[in-house]
Amino acid sequence: MELQRLSLWIKVIGWLGALLGVLALLLVADAFMDGIDRSANILSGYPGMSQPISGKSSKRIKSIQQLSYTTSSKGIALRFASAESSVWHNAWNGTLEIGPLVEPGNHTLSVSCLAEIPEKRITQYKINVYKDISIYKSHHKSYIRRYWGVPPWWICLSILPFFGLCFVLAYYLSSRKAFLMAALGRAEIFKLKQSDENSLISFGLGRKHGVQQGDLLSIYSPDGAKAGTAKVRDVFPKYSVAISPGWQKVKPGYEIRLFSRE
Repeated sequence: MELQRLSLWIKVIGWLGALLGVLALLLVADAFMDGIDRSANILSGYPGMSQPISGKSSKRIKSIQQLSYTTSSKGIALRFASAESSVWHNAWNGTLEIGPLVEPGNHTLSVSCLAEIPEKRITQYKINVYKDISIYKSHHKSYIRRYWGVPPWWICLSILPFFGLCFVLAYYLSSRKAFLMAALGRAEIFKLKQSDENSLISFGLGRKHGVQQGDLLSIYSPDGAKAGTAKVRDVFPKYSVAISPGWQKVKPGYEIRLFSRE
């Protein structure tokens, strides 16, 4: 009874893990669409909205006082918050604010650093301003961001612990099931190499379980029907390899039962 219960739980958790895996793939695809929608130099918003913005510089930024910007609309403002520079990387961070009176349409933002040559080093941004928040959301390619208003990566990362928990539970229950089966002289086939004449069957019973070379085995399908017989050829500490006629319909996951020795 306990083996049947363990098998049921392993199957349920396996299906749950598979569903979470499919969901994670869909979220990754949605996040990819979100990345396309949010190009580094193309921003979007609506009147009254503020959002984080960042950019790079080809020159070292000693302080945010070196940074300046111009926009095509007086209602659009950029508040520089911080800047960092290293040998390979010079970047700044700030907040883009779209005033409540900004007209819907396409606007531009130019950011420059006093240490750079202005006419060659100015970074240009395109800002698409929509009439209101509903129209703004309707233009998102990401369904998660459109309907829930959150980055899809957050949801994707939030399900990873549950996916890992399913893996851990499945491993624990499978180990428990294998232990109980081994005590009864039973194990599942985990590897099968088929040929026309014979099949080599690897299963999780070995020398530590009392298996000896020449032991005879019965093979059962998952529904409990007898599928054939085999004879132990090689014995290792924790697993063994048996040989069976190639015409027998045997698959990985079928059950081995030790029933006699020669």
